[in-house]
Amino acid sequence: ASPLSTFSTLSPLSLSPKFSQDPVTTTLGGFSKVTNYLFDAFRGPDTVLLKQRPVGEVADLLNEAIPGLDINQLEEPGYEVITRIDLGVLPEVRRREPVGAEEWNTNMDPEGRMRNISHLKQTIFKGGLCHVLRKEGWKFLLGYFPWESTLEERRSLTRRKTDEYFRMKLQWKSVSEEQEKHNSMFRDHRSLIEKDVNRTDRTNTFYEGQDNPGLILLHDVLMTYCMYDFDLGYVQGMSDLLSPILYVMEDEVDAFWCFVSFMDQMHQNFEEQMQGMKTQLIQLSTLLRLLDLSFWNYLVAQDSGHLYFCFRWLLIRFKRELSFPDVLRLWEVMWTGLPCQNFHLLVCCAILDSEKHQIMEEQYGFNEILKVCVLLCFACIQLVDGNHGDLAGSIYTVAKTPGGRQLIDGNHGDLAGSIYTVAKTPGGRQLVDC
Repeated sequence: ASPLSTFSTLSPLSLSPKFSQDPVTTTLGGFSKVTNYLFDAFRGPDTVLLKQRPVGEVADLLNEAIPGLDINQLEEPGYEVITRIDLGVLPEVRRREPVGAEEWNTNMDPEGRMRNISHLKQTIFKGGLCHVLRKEGWKFLLGYFPWESTLEERRSLTRRKTDEYFRMKLQWKSVSEEQEKHNSMFRDHRSLIEKDVNRTDRTNTFYEGQDNPGLILLHDVLMTYCMYDFDLGYVQGMSDLLSPILYVMEDEVDAFWCFVSFMDQMHQNFEEQMQGMKTQLIQLSTLLRLLDLSFWNYLVAQDSGHLYFCFRWLLIRFKRELSFPDVLRLWEVMWTGLPCQNFHLLVCCAILDSEKHQIMEEQYGFNEILKVCVLLCFACIQLVDGNHGDLAGSIYTVAKTPGGRQLIDGNHGDLAGSIYTVAKTPGGRQLVDC
Protein backbone atom coordinates (compact mmCIF):
# COMPACT_ATOMS: atom_id res chain seq x y z
CA ALA A 1 0.00 0.00 0.00
CA SER A 2 1.18 3.55 -0.71
CA PRO A 3 1.85 5.98 2.13
CA LEU A 4 -1.16 8.06 1.10
CA SER A 5 -3.51 5.09 1.06
CA THR A 6 -2.16 3.84 4.37
CA PHE A 7 -2.53 7.14 6.16
CA SER A 8 -5.89 7.87 4.55
CA THR A 9 -7.30 4.93 6.46
CA LEU A 10 -6.24 6.66 9.68
CA SER A 11 -8.09 9.92 9.02
CA PRO A 12 -10.38 11.21 11.80
CA LEU A 13 -13.48 10.70 9.64
CA SER A 14 -12.70 7.05 9.04
CA LEU A 15 -11.73 6.35 12.65
CA SER A 16 -14.54 8.14 14.48
CA PRO A 17 -17.26 5.43 14.31
CA LYS A 18 -14.89 2.67 15.36
CA PHE A 19 -13.16 4.88 17.91
CA SER A 20 -16.37 5.74 19.72
CA GLN A 21 -17.22 2.05 19.99
CA ASP A 22 -13.80 0.69 20.96
CA PRO A 23 -11.08 3.35 21.34
CA VAL A 24 -8.34 0.98 22.56
CA THR A 25 -8.61 -1.57 19.76
CA THR A 26 -9.05 1.13 17.12
CA THR A 27 -6.02 3.11 18.31
CA LEU A 28 -3.74 0.07 18.51
CA GLY A 29 -5.03 -1.17 15.18
CA GLY A 30 -4.18 2.18 13.60
CA PHE A 31 -0.69 2.16 15.11
CA SER A 32 -0.12 -1.34 13.76
CA LYS A 33 -0.87 -0.14 10.23
CA VAL A 34 1.67 2.67 10.58
CA THR A 35 4.20 0.19 11.98
CA ASN A 36 3.66 -2.20 9.09
CA TYR A 37 4.19 0.63 6.61
CA LEU A 38 7.47 1.65 8.25
CA PHE A 39 8.70 -1.94 8.32
CA ASP A 40 7.86 -2.30 4.63
CA ALA A 41 9.75 0.89 3.85
CA PHE A 42 12.93 -0.35 5.54
CA ARG A 43 12.78 -3.84 4.04
CA GLY A 44 14.68 -4.41 0.85
CA PRO A 45 12.89 -5.63 -2.25
CA ASP A 46 14.45 -9.08 -1.89
CA THR A 47 13.32 -9.59 1.71
CA VAL A 48 11.15 -12.65 2.21
CA LEU A 49 7.94 -11.57 3.91
CA LEU A 50 6.04 -13.79 6.27
CA LYS A 51 2.36 -13.76 5.48
CA GLN A 52 -0.02 -13.65 8.44
CA ARG A 53 -2.82 -16.17 8.33
CA PRO A 54 -6.34 -14.73 8.02
CA VAL A 55 -8.32 -14.73 11.25
CA GLY A 56 -10.88 -17.18 9.88
CA GLU A 57 -8.14 -19.62 8.91
CA VAL A 58 -6.63 -19.41 12.40
CA ALA A 59 -10.03 -20.14 13.92
CA ASP A 60 -10.46 -23.16 11.64
CA LEU A 61 -7.03 -24.49 12.64
CA LEU A 62 -7.87 -24.10 16.34
CA ASN A 63 -11.15 -25.95 15.87
CA GLU A 64 -9.30 -28.79 14.15
CA ALA A 65 -6.63 -28.96 16.88
CA ILE A 66 -9.07 -28.77 19.80
CA PRO A 67 -12.52 -30.11 18.87
CA GLY A 68 -15.41 -28.50 20.67
CA LEU A 69 -14.14 -24.90 20.80
CA ASP A 70 -16.51 -22.01 20.17
CA ILE A 71 -14.51 -19.02 18.94
CA ASN A 72 -15.89 -15.51 18.55
CA GLN A 73 -13.86 -13.59 15.96
CA LEU A 74 -13.57 -9.86 16.60
CA GLU A 75 -13.48 -7.33 13.77
CA GLU A 76 -9.82 -6.47 14.39
CA PRO A 77 -7.43 -9.39 13.74
CA GLY A 78 -5.24 -10.76 16.49
CA TYR A 79 -7.83 -11.69 19.14
CA GLU A 80 -9.90 -14.85 19.33
CA VAL A 81 -12.01 -15.32 22.43
CA ILE A 82 -12.69 -18.93 23.40
CA THR A 83 -16.18 -19.06 24.91
CA ARG A 84 -16.81 -22.78 25.34
CA ILE A 85 -14.97 -26.08 25.20
CA ASP A 86 -16.44 -29.56 24.91
CA LEU A 87 -14.65 -31.93 27.29
CA GLY A 88 -15.73 -34.98 25.34
CA VAL A 89 -15.57 -38.56 26.61
CA LEU A 90 -13.55 -39.00 29.78
CA PRO A 91 -10.51 -41.21 29.23
CA GLU A 92 -9.66 -44.12 31.48
CA VAL A 93 -6.68 -43.10 33.59
CA ARG A 94 -4.66 -45.04 36.15
CA ARG A 95 -2.04 -43.70 38.50
CA ARG A 96 1.35 -45.35 38.68
CA GLU A 97 3.01 -46.55 41.87
CA PRO A 98 4.73 -43.92 44.04
CA VAL A 99 8.42 -43.25 43.44
CA GLY A 100 10.48 -45.55 45.70
CA ALA A 101 13.98 -45.30 47.10
CA GLU A 102 15.57 -47.36 44.32
CA GLU A 103 14.03 -45.25 41.56
CA TRP A 104 14.97 -42.04 43.40
CA ASN A 105 18.60 -43.11 43.80
CA THR A 106 18.95 -44.01 40.13
CA ASN A 107 18.26 -40.34 39.38
CA MET A 108 21.17 -39.17 41.55
CA ASP A 109 24.78 -38.92 40.39
CA PRO A 110 27.74 -40.06 42.57
CA GLU A 111 28.10 -36.57 44.10
CA GLY A 112 24.42 -36.38 45.01
CA ARG A 113 23.11 -34.17 42.21
CA MET A 114 19.67 -35.04 40.91
CA ARG A 115 19.50 -36.03 37.24
CA ASN A 116 16.62 -36.22 34.77
CA ILE A 117 14.74 -33.66 36.85
CA SER A 118 11.93 -33.09 34.35
CA HIS A 119 11.29 -36.83 34.05
CA LEU A 120 11.45 -37.24 37.83
CA LYS A 121 8.87 -34.50 38.33
CA GLN A 122 6.61 -36.16 35.78
CA THR A 123 6.96 -39.44 37.64
CA ILE A 124 6.13 -37.81 40.98
CA PHE A 125 3.19 -36.05 39.36
CA LYS A 126 1.78 -39.36 38.16
CA GLY A 127 2.36 -41.38 41.33
CA GLY A 128 3.68 -39.26 44.18
CA LEU A 129 6.44 -40.32 46.57
CA CYS A 130 6.52 -43.25 48.95
CA HIS A 131 6.33 -41.94 52.50
CA VAL A 132 9.91 -42.77 53.46
CA LEU A 133 11.16 -40.54 50.62
CA ARG A 134 9.07 -37.51 51.50
CA LYS A 135 11.46 -36.22 54.13
CA GLU A 136 14.12 -35.79 51.42
CA GLY A 137 11.96 -35.32 48.34
CA TRP A 138 9.83 -32.49 49.73
CA LYS A 139 12.95 -30.39 50.36
CA PHE A 140 13.65 -30.49 46.62
CA LEU A 141 10.03 -30.01 45.55
CA LEU A 142 9.65 -26.97 47.80
CA GLY A 143 12.95 -25.44 46.75
CA TYR A 144 14.75 -25.72 50.08
CA PHE A 145 17.35 -27.95 48.40
CA PRO A 146 18.41 -26.96 44.85
CA TRP A 147 18.00 -29.87 42.45
CA GLU A 148 21.54 -29.39 41.10
CA SER A 149 23.22 -29.29 44.55
CA THR A 150 25.69 -31.95 45.68
CA LEU A 151 25.32 -33.91 48.90
CA GLU A 152 28.12 -31.89 50.51
CA GLU A 153 26.52 -28.60 49.43
CA ARG A 154 23.25 -29.68 51.03
CA ARG A 155 25.01 -30.55 54.27
CA SER A 156 26.64 -27.12 54.30
CA LEU A 157 23.30 -25.46 53.57
CA THR A 158 21.63 -27.36 56.41
CA ARG A 159 24.30 -26.22 58.87
CA ARG A 160 23.86 -22.57 57.86
CA LYS A 161 20.08 -22.77 57.96
CA THR A 162 20.15 -24.46 61.37
CA ASP A 163 22.20 -21.61 62.84
CA GLU A 164 19.92 -19.04 61.25
CA TYR A 165 16.79 -20.74 62.54
CA PHE A 166 17.93 -20.90 66.14
CA ARG A 167 19.06 -17.27 66.07
CA MET A 168 15.53 -16.26 65.09
CA LYS A 169 14.00 -18.62 67.63
CA LEU A 170 16.13 -17.08 70.38
CA GLN A 171 14.76 -13.64 69.48
CA TRP A 172 11.21 -14.42 70.55
CA LYS A 173 12.30 -16.79 73.33
CA SER A 174 14.26 -13.96 74.95
CA VAL A 175 11.39 -11.44 74.96
CA SER A 176 10.67 -10.60 78.59
CA GLU A 177 7.21 -10.20 80.10
CA GLU A 178 7.84 -6.47 80.41
CA GLN A 179 8.74 -6.24 76.71
CA GLU A 180 5.68 -8.24 75.74
CA LYS A 181 3.43 -5.83 77.66
CA HIS A 182 4.56 -3.07 75.33
CA ASN A 183 4.31 -5.07 72.09
CA SER A 184 0.67 -5.65 71.21
CA MET A 185 1.47 -7.25 67.83
CA PHE A 186 3.72 -9.84 69.47
CA ARG A 187 1.03 -10.61 72.06
CA ASP A 188 -1.64 -10.99 69.38
CA HIS A 189 0.47 -13.33 67.27
CA ARG A 190 1.38 -15.50 70.26
CA SER A 191 -2.24 -15.69 71.44
CA LEU A 192 -3.58 -16.64 68.01
CA ILE A 193 -0.86 -19.25 67.47
CA GLU A 194 -1.57 -20.87 70.84
CA LYS A 195 -5.28 -21.08 70.02
CA ASP A 196 -4.75 -22.52 66.56
CA VAL A 197 -2.08 -25.02 67.61
CA ASN A 198 -4.46 -26.49 70.17
CA ARG A 199 -7.03 -27.27 67.47
CA THR A 200 -4.84 -28.32 64.53
CA ASP A 201 -4.95 -32.02 63.54
CA ARG A 202 -5.48 -33.21 67.10
CA THR A 203 -6.72 -36.59 65.86
CA ASN A 204 -3.36 -37.23 64.19
CA THR A 205 -1.07 -39.31 66.42
CA PHE A 206 1.73 -36.79 65.84
CA TYR A 207 -0.34 -34.08 67.56
CA GLU A 208 -2.86 -35.86 69.78
CA GLY A 209 -2.92 -35.71 73.57
CA GLN A 210 -1.81 -33.06 76.03
CA ASP A 211 1.75 -31.71 76.10
CA ASN A 212 2.53 -33.53 72.87
CA PRO A 213 6.04 -32.73 71.57
CA GLY A 214 4.55 -32.26 68.11
CA LEU A 215 2.35 -29.43 69.41
CA ILE A 216 5.37 -27.72 70.96
CA LEU A 217 7.27 -27.90 67.68
CA LEU A 218 4.24 -26.60 65.77
CA HIS A 219 4.03 -23.65 68.14
CA ASP A 220 7.75 -22.89 68.04
CA VAL A 221 8.04 -23.00 64.25
CA LEU A 222 5.08 -20.63 63.84
CA MET A 223 6.48 -18.22 66.44
CA THR A 224 9.86 -18.27 64.70
CA TYR A 225 8.17 -17.52 61.39
CA CYS A 226 6.86 -14.31 62.97
CA MET A 227 10.50 -13.34 63.49
CA TYR A 228 11.30 -14.28 59.89
CA ASP A 229 8.40 -12.35 58.33
CA PHE A 230 7.53 -9.40 60.57
CA ASP A 231 5.17 -7.91 57.98
CA LEU A 232 2.90 -10.95 57.82
CA GLY A 233 3.51 -12.51 61.21
CA TYR A 234 0.84 -15.14 61.79
CA VAL A 235 -2.60 -15.41 60.18
CA GLN A 236 -5.20 -18.02 60.97
CA GLY A 237 -4.86 -20.99 58.62
CA MET A 238 -1.07 -21.02 58.45
CA SER A 239 -0.96 -23.77 61.07
CA ASP A 240 -2.85 -25.99 58.62
CA LEU A 241 -0.12 -25.47 56.02
CA LEU A 242 2.68 -26.21 58.47
CA SER A 243 1.16 -29.29 60.10
CA PRO A 244 1.69 -31.82 57.23
CA ILE A 245 5.21 -30.50 56.60
CA LEU A 246 6.21 -30.88 60.24
CA TYR A 247 4.60 -34.32 60.34
CA VAL A 248 6.78 -35.44 57.39
CA MET A 249 10.03 -33.74 58.43
CA GLU A 250 9.88 -34.61 62.15
CA ASP A 251 12.45 -31.84 62.62
CA GLU A 252 11.70 -28.20 63.39
CA VAL A 253 14.57 -26.74 61.34
CA ASP A 254 13.79 -28.66 58.15
CA ALA A 255 10.07 -28.08 58.68
CA PHE A 256 10.63 -24.34 59.15
CA TRP A 257 12.57 -23.82 55.93
CA CYS A 258 10.20 -25.99 53.91
CA PHE A 259 7.32 -24.00 55.39
CA VAL A 260 9.07 -20.76 54.39
CA SER A 261 9.25 -22.02 50.80
CA PHE A 262 5.58 -23.05 50.84
CA MET A 263 4.59 -19.67 52.28
CA ASP A 264 6.47 -17.96 49.45
CA GLN A 265 3.88 -19.57 47.17
CA MET A 266 0.92 -18.93 49.46
CA HIS A 267 1.86 -15.52 50.86
CA GLN A 268 -0.78 -13.51 49.00
CA ASN A 269 -3.52 -15.74 50.40
CA PHE A 270 -2.82 -14.37 53.87
CA GLU A 271 -2.01 -10.73 53.19
CA GLU A 272 -4.42 -8.15 54.54
CA GLN A 273 -5.79 -7.24 51.10
CA MET A 274 -6.04 -10.94 50.17
CA GLN A 275 -5.30 -10.12 46.56
CA GLY A 276 -4.20 -13.70 45.92
CA MET A 277 -7.57 -15.05 47.01
CA LYS A 278 -9.48 -12.52 44.93
CA THR A 279 -7.42 -13.35 41.86
CA GLN A 280 -7.87 -17.11 42.27
CA LEU A 281 -11.65 -16.83 42.74
CA ILE A 282 -11.90 -14.77 39.55
CA GLN A 283 -9.71 -17.27 37.70
CA LEU A 284 -11.75 -20.20 39.01
CA SER A 285 -15.02 -18.59 37.95
CA THR A 286 -13.61 -17.89 34.48
CA LEU A 287 -12.31 -21.43 34.15
CA LEU A 288 -15.59 -23.02 35.27
CA ARG A 289 -17.47 -20.83 32.81
CA LEU A 290 -15.24 -22.09 30.02
CA LEU A 291 -15.47 -25.75 31.03
CA ASP A 292 -19.16 -25.95 31.96
CA LEU A 293 -21.20 -22.91 30.95
CA SER A 294 -24.57 -24.40 31.90
CA PHE A 295 -23.41 -25.19 35.46
CA TRP A 296 -21.78 -21.79 35.77
CA ASN A 297 -25.01 -20.09 34.65
CA TYR A 298 -26.94 -22.11 37.22
CA LEU A 299 -24.59 -21.01 40.00
CA VAL A 300 -24.89 -17.38 38.89
CA ALA A 301 -28.69 -17.65 38.96
CA GLN A 302 -28.43 -18.90 42.56
CA ASP A 303 -26.16 -15.98 43.62
CA SER A 304 -23.24 -18.43 43.83
CA GLY A 305 -21.30 -17.41 40.73
CA HIS A 306 -18.51 -15.82 42.77
CA LEU A 307 -17.71 -19.30 44.19
CA TYR A 308 -17.06 -17.97 47.68
CA PHE A 309 -17.83 -21.45 49.01
CA CYS A 310 -14.48 -22.51 47.48
CA PHE A 311 -12.62 -19.98 49.64
CA ARG A 312 -11.24 -22.50 52.13
CA TRP A 313 -10.25 -24.94 49.38
CA LEU A 314 -8.00 -22.28 47.88
CA LEU A 315 -6.80 -20.69 51.13
CA ILE A 316 -5.20 -23.84 52.57
CA ARG A 317 -5.11 -26.10 49.49
CA PHE A 318 -7.86 -28.59 50.42
CA LYS A 319 -6.23 -29.26 53.79
CA ARG A 320 -9.58 -29.67 55.57
CA GLU A 321 -11.43 -31.25 52.66
CA LEU A 322 -9.20 -34.32 52.23
CA SER A 323 -7.92 -36.95 54.61
CA PHE A 324 -4.40 -36.37 55.93
CA PRO A 325 -2.70 -39.02 53.71
CA ASP A 326 -4.39 -37.64 50.61
CA VAL A 327 -3.33 -34.10 51.50
CA LEU A 328 0.27 -35.33 51.51
CA ARG A 329 -0.21 -36.94 48.11
CA LEU A 330 -1.99 -33.98 46.52
CA TRP A 331 0.46 -31.37 47.81
CA GLU A 332 3.55 -33.17 46.54
CA VAL A 333 1.87 -33.55 43.17
CA MET A 334 1.06 -29.82 43.01
CA TRP A 335 4.61 -28.91 44.09
CA THR A 336 5.96 -30.44 40.88
CA GLY A 337 4.48 -27.42 39.10
CA LEU A 338 2.82 -29.72 36.56
CA PRO A 339 0.92 -29.35 34.39
CA CYS A 340 0.67 -25.66 35.32
CA GLN A 341 1.08 -23.44 38.35
CA ASN A 342 -2.69 -23.13 38.73
CA PHE A 343 -3.38 -26.84 38.82
CA HIS A 344 -5.26 -26.46 42.11
CA LEU A 345 -7.95 -24.55 40.19
CA LEU A 346 -8.45 -27.57 37.96
CA VAL A 347 -8.85 -29.74 41.06
CA CYS A 348 -11.54 -27.31 42.25
CA CYS A 349 -13.33 -27.71 38.92
CA ALA A 350 -13.13 -31.49 39.20
CA ILE A 351 -14.67 -31.39 42.68
CA LEU A 352 -17.47 -29.12 41.48
CA ASP A 353 -18.03 -31.40 38.51
CA SER A 354 -18.53 -34.32 40.88
CA GLU A 355 -21.31 -32.42 42.67
CA LYS A 356 -23.01 -30.56 39.85
CA HIS A 357 -25.62 -33.21 38.98
CA GLN A 358 -26.90 -33.33 42.54
CA ILE A 359 -26.92 -29.53 42.78
CA MET A 360 -28.75 -29.00 39.48
CA GLU A 361 -31.14 -31.97 39.58
CA GLU A 362 -32.24 -31.14 43.12
CA GLN A 363 -32.44 -27.45 42.15
CA TYR A 364 -30.38 -26.35 45.12
CA GLY A 365 -30.45 -22.70 46.07
CA PHE A 366 -27.74 -20.58 47.65
CA ASN A 367 -28.01 -22.13 51.13
CA GLU A 368 -28.14 -25.71 49.86
CA ILE A 369 -25.15 -25.18 47.55
CA LEU A 370 -23.16 -23.72 50.43
CA LYS A 371 -24.11 -26.64 52.68
CA VAL A 372 -23.13 -29.25 50.07
CA CYS A 373 -19.72 -27.69 49.52
CA VAL A 374 -19.04 -27.29 53.22
CA LEU A 375 -19.99 -30.92 53.84
CA LEU A 376 -17.71 -32.05 51.02
CA CYS A 377 -14.97 -32.51 53.59
CA PHE A 378 -16.84 -35.51 55.01
CA ALA A 379 -17.34 -37.03 51.57
CA CYS A 380 -13.76 -36.33 50.52
CA ILE A 381 -12.32 -38.04 53.57
CA GLN A 382 -13.69 -41.33 52.29
CA LEU A 383 -12.10 -40.82 48.87
CA VAL A 384 -14.55 -43.11 47.16
CA ASP A 385 -16.37 -42.88 43.88
CA GLY A 386 -19.89 -43.99 44.82
CA ASN A 387 -22.61 -41.36 44.76
CA HIS A 388 -20.14 -38.59 44.23
CA GLY A 389 -19.04 -39.98 40.88
CA ASP A 390 -15.50 -39.88 39.64
CA LEU A 391 -13.66 -36.77 40.63
CA ALA A 392 -13.62 -36.38 37.32
CA GLY A 393 -12.79 -36.28 33.95
CA SER A 394 -10.87 -34.48 31.36
CA ILE A 395 -9.78 -31.14 32.78
CA TYR A 396 -8.46 -28.67 30.29
CA THR A 397 -6.02 -25.85 30.79
CA VAL A 398 -6.44 -22.63 28.91
CA ALA A 399 -3.75 -21.90 26.33
CA LYS A 400 -2.70 -18.58 24.90
CA THR A 401 -4.47 -17.79 21.65
CA PRO A 402 -2.44 -16.74 18.59
CA GLY A 403 -3.35 -13.14 19.37
CA GLY A 404 -1.63 -13.45 22.68
CA ARG A 405 -4.66 -12.94 24.90
CA GLN A 406 -4.71 -14.94 28.11
CA LEU A 407 -8.10 -15.93 29.42
CA ILE A 408 -6.71 -16.78 32.81
CA ASP A 409 -3.52 -15.41 34.27
CA GLY A 410 -2.35 -13.18 37.10
CA ASN A 411 0.06 -13.58 39.96
CA HIS A 412 -0.41 -17.33 40.05
CA GLY A 413 0.92 -18.01 36.56
CA ASP A 414 -0.60 -19.03 33.27
CA LEU A 415 -3.14 -21.77 32.97
CA ALA A 416 -1.06 -22.63 29.99
CA GLY A 417 -0.76 -25.57 27.81
CA SER A 418 -2.80 -28.49 26.69
CA ILE A 419 -5.16 -31.20 27.85
CA TYR A 420 -4.72 -32.94 31.16
CA THR A 421 -6.76 -35.54 32.97
CA VAL A 422 -7.42 -36.15 36.61
CA ALA A 423 -6.12 -39.55 37.70
CA LYS A 424 -7.15 -41.84 40.50
CA THR A 425 -5.37 -41.92 43.81
CA PRO A 426 -4.80 -45.25 45.57
CA GLY A 427 -7.94 -44.44 47.61
CA GLY A 428 -10.04 -44.38 44.48
CA ARG A 429 -10.47 -40.65 43.94
CA GLN A 430 -9.24 -38.96 40.80
CA LEU A 431 -6.85 -36.15 41.48
CA VAL A 432 -4.04 -35.71 39.01
CA ASP A 433 -2.38 -36.94 35.91
CA CYS A 434 -1.46 -35.78 32.45
